Amino acid sequence: MFAAFLALTFAISWGIPGILLVLAPVLPFEVTFAGYSPLAFLVVWAPATAAFVVVGIAYGREGVRDYGRRISQVRGRWPWYAAVVVGIPAVYFVAAAFTAVLGGPDLRLADGWLAAFLTTAGLRLLQGPIEELGWRGLALPVLQRRYSGLGAALILGFVWSVWHAPATVIAAAEFARGGGSMPVTLVRLFVGLMATSVVMTAVYNGSGGSVPLMVLFHWLTNLAYPWETTTSVPLAQDALTVLVAVAVVLLFGRQYLGDADLVTDVVPTVDCDEPGVGSASSTRHSK
Repeated sequence: MFAAFLALTFAISWGIPGILLVLAPVLPFEVTFAGYSPLAFLVVWAPATAAFVVVGIAYGREGVRDYGRRISQVRGRWPWYAAVVVGIPAVYFVAAAFTAVLGGPDLRLADGWLAAFLTTAGLRLLQGPIEELGWRGLALPVLQRRYSGLGAALILGFVWSVWHAPATVIAAAEFARGGGSMPVTLVRLFVGLMATSVVMTAVYNGSGGSVPLMVLFHWLTNLAYPWETTTSVPLAQDALTVLVAVAVVLLFGRQYLGDADLVTDVVPTVDCDEPGVGSASSTRHSK
């Protein structure tokens, strides 16, 4: 299932745009990934689209309905949501403050920041966070059937980074606003996303597999916060993300990134009857 999901995700998100880019000189319309263009939505919605297609092929219409119910179910206790809602903006604020101390842009609110922030926040909710219906909705639980939570997090983080890499090459400013060479940009991309994947996996398992919480997590990491007065992504932010991931592994790794109590269900009404797959409680107790 993971291989099929991966193949379809890449085919939709980079195969179709790749063909259009090749044919761009003879097409009667402009081929662009900019902003909120149709191609941009095609790319970022590809993991979710692939997940529904794969589930539909594997489990039929009932499976798709069950999958939809599962990924829309809010699970977990409130501290997990509080940690995400408070923790992610805090990391961004500390990184920006540290950068300002070292001579970077000062922390200040630009004129008209509230309207701009709310507009951007609403638009970004429709793009990147939708990825989680596939990445953490299907790919992560399937990987956790075979690997530890940490292993699954690193594998998914690597795949996630590879999937983002073409966008880094096509529009380097999207992931390397702070400048630097392309190799450095790609290293930062992979390190940052793999560290983020570790933290998200711990939160996912701790919350009992709440996909809405993953959507919220992704959305908050995509926001341009009001105190960020430039478009640069500070190196401090990457470093702090890695430190948070290391802290999560050291403090909560055994409980949420080990081999036990991992969320593995994709379509609960089917998965609970499969050997070696989580029961209705959505967990796996041994590898």
